[in-house]
Amino acid sequence: MTIPIQSPTAAKPDLVQRVQERYAQLRPSERIVADYLRENAGKRLDLSITELAQVLGLSEATISRVSRALGYSGFSDLKLSLAEGASGRAQIANIPVDLVPGDDLLSTSATLAALLSASIQGTQRLLNRETLDAAIAALRSARKVLLVGVGGAAAICDEAAHIFMKAGLDAASYSDGYTQVIAAANLTDDCVMIGISHTGTTAPVAQALALARRNGARTIAITSDPHAIVAKSADFVLATWNSATPAVPLHGDYLEGRVSQMFLIDLLYLGLLFDDGATRVDHLRVTAEALAQYFRINPDGN
Repeated sequence: MTIPIQSPTAAKPDLVQRVQERYAQLRPSERIVADYLRENAGKRLDLSITELAQVLGLSEATISRVSRALGYSGFSDLKLSLAEGASGRAQIANIPVDLVPGDDLLSTSATLAALLSASIQGTQRLLNRETLDAAIAALRSARKVLLVGVGGAAAICDEAAHIFMKAGLDAASYSDGYTQVIAAANLTDDCVMIGISHTGTTAPVAQALALARRNGARTIAITSDPHAIVAKSADFVLATWNSATPAVPLHGDYLEGRVSQMFLIDLLYLGLLFDDGATRVDHLRVTAEALAQYFRINPDGN
């Protein structure tokens, strides 16, 4: 008999973990409650459900729904759990709350692997077939593909441009707002711009997408918040899973966000290969032959 593998905290999930696991399924108003609970984990909550609703500007029904969505019998049950929510949790910005500094590194690796796997699975559940097909169709017919992002997202853009070029697309990546605006201003209706932002609030990326869209280019947003400005600036939105880890604007952050973004880029890449068949495969063959020749001449890669 196969015994299912569980993460170290799976047996008795505390409030923080419950919020993390269910955050993506909550409505925007319910996320306000979840954010408050997460930020106040480890503190005693003396407010009644009526008082908390007034503080958050929400209805009591919303708070009750969140309590049940998190697996509690009601608000009173949730309050009892709140004080234990931060016990033993890491307090490092943008590090998943399940990763505890005191654990040995091998245990941490197992937890991290489970978290990253969960982020990909969560992103998979958020996929919409029509949106995905439309995004791939836009890429397939594009004369040029531009990718824009800053910080950690910029690295994903660079990798995406790299693999798209191997498949025969004219792809480029830009990481500063000034260049992104210049690039967007010169796009036409036979071009595609992909903007990547975990939070969905990166203003330069939103501005570039909006400008490219006004010029007739097809635009794709990859973000964890389909209601944020980056998503609203694009024609198509591919949503990534959000772990609800407290976010601080740091370059190279969001461990789960980066792996989810790369998952979607790889999916678009595979969609192109499978959709265009021999055409893309032929591009890959030409690329492979050119690189083989390059490394014969430059064995050290320089």
